[in-house]
Amino acid sequence: MVYVGIDVGATFIRVGLVDEGGSVIDKLKVRQPSSGDENTVAEVIIKAVKNLARSRSIAGIGIGSIGPLDLKSGIVPLAPNAPIKRFKLVEPIIREFRVPVVLGNDAMAAVWGEYVFGIGKGIRNLVYITFSTGIGAGVIVDGHLLIGKDGNAHEIGHAVIDIDSNIQCGCGGYGHWEALGSGANVPRVIKEFIKGKTYRSRLHERLSRNEYVSTEEVFQAYYDGDELARDFIDNFLMRVHAAGIATVMNAYDPELIVLGGSMALNNKELFRAGIGRYLGRYLTVRAARIEFTEFGDDIGIVGAAALVYKVPDSLREFVEGYNKYLQ
Repeated sequence: MVYVGIDVGATFIRVGLVDEGGSVIDKLKVRQPSSGDENTVAEVIIKAVKNLARSRSIAGIGIGSIGPLDLKSGIVPLAPNAPIKRFKLVEPIIREFRVPVVLGNDAMAAVWGEYVFGIGKGIRNLVYITFSTGIGAGVIVDGHLLIGKDGNAHEIGHAVIDIDSNIQCGCGGYGHWEALGSGANVPRVIKEFIKGKTYRSRLHERLSRNEYVSTEEVFQAYYDGDELARDFIDNFLMRVHAAGIATVMNAYDPELIVLGGSMALNNKELFRAGIGRYLGRYLTVRAARIEFTEFGDDIGIVGAAALVYKVPDSLREFVEGYNKYLQ
């Protein structure tokens, strides 16, 4: 018997088979469909699970998805960073495979994966934060996974970091942590950052010509010593992330914060030093220890599988409600 972990991101969907020890046996990655209806994402997932599982017996399927979520209905009602904004997950998957299905926010799944299988074992106050296309968090307080009325108790990426910002988040709000610092938004934030400033910088020259500069190129320019990239990342982006992480610490008082997502995992030392430089400026409570996930890109798969391997008490009500789809 194996557990299926499904990591539904804004750009890619990762599907993996996980054993009872939290090890990934096999996995594959497919791109989010660029268009379709509310069933299209689930159809892509079902095909991927069938291709991966083949003749293996599936004990259950866990899904960690971008949000916000409607856990009661098992859907994503409005995904700001995904091509298809509204899509079903639980109903079509449970009808197809006839096994238990558990749905949670992707970062919620990740924190549960760390709690069950990873560096969060034995830690009762734990937060996982992902820095990728968006910014999200999963939160465990006193051993209890926080859920909220719809499954969105941890949408910390939409905490307001700057009330004066005119940069609009994908959700429609302004000044959100995700709008100011996520992988999807760095290219437009840096264009705002340079207004009224001059630099001896190749990056600045490109932006002045209105060329598109990716987040990866901004970080590479930093390592190449580019003056603009250094100023932007050291004195703006890391301050934004420090303020966001301080908000998490102040709100939830965790013992440990685990960082993941491609932006953080590809720039560990830069994140560690940059956040450490500014964190105390915004902090009220005793600082939590900060570590990086040891699962790498597999944390989404492992976390999703953990949701169904050891169902959190706070999700049981929703899971029991999904039985209606088996009738």
